[in-house]
Amino acid sequence: MATARRTLPPPPRHFAAGISAALMATALLTGCTSAAATSAPPAAPPTSSSPTAVAVRCHQLHPATLPRSAGSLTQADSGAFCLRVGQRVDVFLTAPEGAMQGTRWRDIGSSSPHVLAPVGTGVMTAPLGVTAGLFVARSPGASTLTSTCPGGTSWRVTLVVS
Repeated sequence: MATARRTLPPPPRHFAAGISAALMATALLTGCTSAAATSAPPAAPPTSSSPTAVAVRCHQLHPATLPRSAGSLTQADSGAFCLRVGQRVDVFLTAPEGAMQGTRWRDIGSSSPHVLAPVGTGVMTAPLGVTAGLFVARSPGASTLTSTCPGGTSWRVTLVVS
């Protein structure tokens, strides 16, 4: 059975304009009031001998939005995704369409920062209503990323690092 996979346009010529366009398109398609998962990409077998990696099946990340990232996640994603030590994942959680100005997801937290640590976003500024997070895989294991909206909707994704 074929699994639907979202595709992103090629990297934009101007970084900031491209990020804004990609995030705004995501904002139009999903919001934090929609916690339902999208179809996950095909599963990839774990490659680590770590007990955590063996116990959890993980899926490939969606194509990266930012340069130097292994992939991207949004509020539409759920489940477990694969990442290798040293790789980075970018996360963009978009406030619901029509939400009051200033509404956004709370900061994204990692359950195991020694496995998946937050890293600075550098000069990137997310568009209004978008909560961004960049995380780098530090060691094999699993870590769950979580956030909530002011209304109580929650988001969680597990990253299995090998």
